[in-house]
Amino acid sequence: MRFVVTAMRIAILVVTVLALLSRTSCFYIYGSCVAINVLSYFTIQSHVVMVIALALAVVVGIRGQPEPQWLTVLRLLATTYVVVSGGVFALLILDQELSPFLLQAPLASRLLHFVLPIYAVGDFVFATHRRLPWSAAWLSLGFPILWAGYTLVRGNAANWYPYFFLDPSAAGGYGMISVYAFGLAVVILTLATALIATTRMRRGSP
Repeated sequence: MRFVVTAMRIAILVVTVLALLSRTSCFYIYGSCVAINVLSYFTIQSHVVMVIALALAVVVGIRGQPEPQWLTVLRLLATTYVVVSGGVFALLILDQELSPFLLQAPLASRLLHFVLPIYAVGDFVFATHRRLPWSAAWLSLGFPILWAGYTLVRGNAANWYPYFFLDPSAAGGYGMISVYAFGLAVVILTLATALIATTRMRRGSP
């Protein structure tokens, strides 16, 4: 079973890296976009976390070692983040003005927003054998808070925001941004807690 899980993770790791390279090729191949803008999307950064988590999990799997708790927590965070990025993308598709464009999104975007989040959940739910403490859910808010702070500061300086709900002029001011941020924080915390619950429903390492 360990071999199958490790082999699957290697395959998904390759797919994720290729999807990221394709999604960001607009600046390093075509020169049609600004590198720092593309790299500032939460989707890109969350999948970079996913790549790191998968790569470390593959190393542990190849060595035949039990997964340490810190790595299980990292996988928890990566799974939470990629699912949230996919969920936000799905909500945007519901916008009638954006849906025609988004439905024609390139394969790389579809992989990053839909396929890989589904795999991440399956991998975490079925290939995690260590029980995580409930308190680990709070760690899921760390990176999004730092990312949001960076996005607001840079957005104000560069007059560019990756998402409308972080743009004061588009969102309706910083008050509405706070509302959106609170809602996303609740979603992130709820999802992380639900994933932790799956680890506590089975016997495993403490």
